[in-house]
Amino acid sequence: IAKTIELLKNDTFLSFTVCTVFFLMEVTLSKASPQTVCGNTLKIPRGYHRAQPGLQNRNGDIHNRSLSAWTWTINHEENRIPKTITEAVCSFTYCINPKTNPDQIELDEKLISVPIHQTVLVLNLVKPLNGYQASFISISVGCICVKRRIS
Repeated sequence: IAKTIELLKNDTFLSFTVCTVFFLMEVTLSKASPQTVCGNTLKIPRGYHRAQPGLQNRNGDIHNRSLSAWTWTINHEENRIPKTITEAVCSFTYCINPKTNPDQIELDEKLISVPIHQTVLVLNLVKPLNGYQASFISISVGCICVKRRIS
């Protein structure tokens, strides 16, 4: 076990996963007092959340060019990993009519702008446990045009 953990130290995610598996095995199989299999620290490299170089340039200013334009807002929580998550906020209730002059914005009331949601994994600090608890949150990653519901 020690050799396996030593080999995996270079890959933070994989070593965290292996450590978690060993911890669960220890808790499940141990009838006596539980031993500490893993330390209580998780090392996350600086800049882990940054996009790869060139990735942002592929979409350019798609949030402005979209018929369902959006802006970005910052969701920041100090006791969460990642601390900062960027979320989309739809700019208009209705979508921009593509048949209008590009120099002026005309909204089409038959099409509405709705957010696109993505579920992401976050780690929340639990102070009494002196550790982190994994959970999923839904964030808005963009907006899209859909036909308005007719009642």
